Amino acid sequence: MTMKNRSTLTSESLEDLILDINNPRFAELYSGSSKEEDLIEYLLYTEAAEDIAKAILQANEFYPDRPLWVLKNDDKYLVKDGNRRCAAVKALQFPSKYGLDLRKMNLKELPILIYENEKDLEKRILQEHTSSLFREWDRIAKALQVYSLYASGNSIDSMKEIDTQPPQLIKLASFYYDAVKIGGEALKKLLRRGRGKTGGKTIVFERLFKHRKLCGYNFKNKPSYQINITDKGKFSQYILAMVKYLEKHPETTHKTIDEKGKRFLNKLKEFGFEAKIVPTSKKPKGSADKAQKDKGKQGGSGPGSIKHKPNYERKQVPAALDNLIKECYNLDHNNFSNAKTALTRVSFECTLKYIVENTKYDPKKNISESNYLKKAFFDGKGNKLSFTNFEVLKTKFTELIKNTGKRKAFENFNLDNPHQIIHNYNVGALPNDAKSLCDNLIPLLEFMLQEEKDLLNSLDLTKL
Repeated sequence: MTMKNRSTLTSESLEDLILDINNPRFAELYSGSSKEEDLIEYLLYTEAAEDIAKAILQANEFYPDRPLWVLKNDDKYLVKDGNRRCAAVKALQFPSKYGLDLRKMNLKELPILIYENEKDLEKRILQEHTSSLFREWDRIAKALQVYSLYASGNSIDSMKEIDTQPPQLIKLASFYYDAVKIGGEALKKLLRRGRGKTGGKTIVFERLFKHRKLCGYNFKNKPSYQINITDKGKFSQYILAMVKYLEKHPETTHKTIDEKGKRFLNKLKEFGFEAKIVPTSKKPKGSADKAQKDKGKQGGSGPGSIKHKPNYERKQVPAALDNLIKECYNLDHNNFSNAKTALTRVSFECTLKYIVENTKYDPKKNISESNYLKKAFFDGKGNKLSFTNFEVLKTKFTELIKNTGKRKAFENFNLDNPHQIIHNYNVGALPNDAKSLCDNLIPLLEFMLQEEKDLLNSLDLTKL
């Protein structure tokens, strides 16, 4: 089968398929040898190919409608798209060799789409495969790809399908290239994801961008966005100290930075970096701290502040859901207590449904597609319900939560009162009750709308 005389669909022996060590998704972060075995192991445990192997076993086949996209390389074929799928199949030939506790599956051939021209293939990957391809990429890998495209002359707007904020990715990538000259392979290991807590620290460095001037660097304004090292010595000390600190404290997450702010930098002193943080002047006893109060009004979480609005980190939250939550918290509890109470329930249910339908626990499945939550969406005969059973959905989702305190908060969040307000005109909400219910919803929304990776780490996925 041919497509515009540029590609050919066929099948090819697994032995003749070569994994692409220069694949933009992981080339910069991969630090192993050129041996296929090392690359397969990297893809299994750093790029989640292990999960793909499980999915292939569960399906008991490699779907013929998902061919690998390849280029002819002498008598073999270089895999340009589908390296994780190819690595998963190769690993399943000898699962014990790669530390997989999975049964063997011997697939001799895989479907491939052979491209004659590399530029044609790259163009298709970017234009036709963008939204699904880059959604699964690590942020650092996505940043490096955006940076490469930008350096090649692509416009910012043309890359918004990859991410809604390309300039932030350009900043991250330019930071990476200068930082890795100092931190080397140790830094790469910290940035890429993997088993345990040692990797996935990209977001930690990003959170510290706001304190960059204390660390010897800044970022240029539009249209460059690239890093500007203002103090090479200080920047070098900062990177080396961060590497040592994170190696010693692998449990560190972006939440650590959010909690400590620039005071976190004081922790780097024993590792050779000292930030000159100017202490804030003490206010006279009894004086009102207006800034702190203002922060509290805006949903701040500093000492003495009272949070009145949720702060969530989930990327690309739909505008409709975001507006719904904002409307709920912008309503005055004294004048609109009934509406505020009703919207509390609506905000909770819409958020819960959104995250179970848009959080992938498996490469092919969202949480809502698991048998574990089947009763929330289907009746006893297997027919899809007209309306989601939120009582079941709330109960079953709550049971997934690992942290006892968070689980109790979900269990204790009572939706009966909002239900009465919505459906019974004889029942009215008291202003203080409306405010209290809305305040109690804040940590629940923040838990559900944390970053997808953090949410998955907070749930017992073995039940799905």
